[in-house]
Amino acid sequence: MLMNTGRLIRLLRTAEGLSQTRLASELAVSRAYLSQVENGHKQPGLPFLRRAAAFFKIPTALLVPDDNDPDSEIMVELRKMLGEALVAKMAISGKRVEAHESEELEKSKA
Repeated sequence: MLMNTGRLIRLLRTAEGLSQTRLASELAVSRAYLSQVENGHKQPGLPFLRRAAAFFKIPTALLVPDDNDPDSEIMVELRKMLGEALVAKMAISGKRVEAHESEELEKSKA
């Protein structure tokens, strides 16, 4: 993802001509919480991301950060939903794919 979640939400909000207060009301959060998300001080959880995606009519995946920070609310919720072992397996699998893609890129340059 090229843009972090908060900046993307801000971009979508301003494109719709909405104030933070209005969007916060639509998403059932406080204006302060939305401000923290938009400014990158708070990583929103999956329920918030689902509501935001539904409101803006975009796939939730577009709002999920790609940094895989193990302490982010999203990763914590994924571990709760899927179990620690499966999330760890997904992370290892993702690293293998990235390593394979890097190897293929290096081979194509040679």
